[in-house]
Amino acid sequence: MDTVIFRPACPQDALEIAQLTIIAGGGVFEFLLEDFTKENISLENFLESEIKKETGELSYQNTEVAELNNKIIGIIKSSDAKKYGISEEMKELFSSEKLDWLKDSLSIKLEEGLYINFLAVNNDYRKQGIGTKLINHVKNKAKQQNISLLSLMVWCDNLTAIEFYKRQGFKDVKHINVDFHPLMPHHGGMKLMQCLLENQ
Repeated sequence: MDTVIFRPACPQDALEIAQLTIIAGGGVFEFLLEDFTKENISLENFLESEIKKETGELSYQNTEVAELNNKIIGIIKSSDAKKYGISEEMKELFSSEKLDWLKDSLSIKLEEGLYINFLAVNNDYRKQGIGTKLINHVKNKAKQQNISLLSLMVWCDNLTAIEFYKRQGFKDVKHINVDFHPLMPHHGGMKLMQCLLENQ
């Protein structure tokens, strides 16, 4: 049986990370980058170029990948929760109208811990424990840094993801309003979920 390898991401992974990042966003990137993708560049390729960078919101840094037979089948990205919100880079990259549409989710203030930006597993490899192992990687990373709180956001109608996160120890903290948009075909907004890690 082939073994899944878990390792830090590198720039060469950018395209596969981009593909899984789009899945993780549930329409957010299609919405935010709608104007860019009208300019003869695909959403995948735009994200790929951003992910390859050493710095920036979408950089491959702080991303862990699950690899099977030289194929990326899962990703998780986490970062300092205190930095969550609308950055100057986002203001330059996305239109004010787009950011305003998501203002309730982007204005959440997180005072501590790690924020899980993205988690995605290729459809063909779900329900095989890969998502759990990726979450455990971030939990271990947090504990090594004496961090006890993990946060993430999930669409309220993504019941499969919500149940998965609950099994990983996450609890509902706050409902976030996000108005329906055809490029983000979700109902009920989002929810902030958090996991308090036990001290070891």
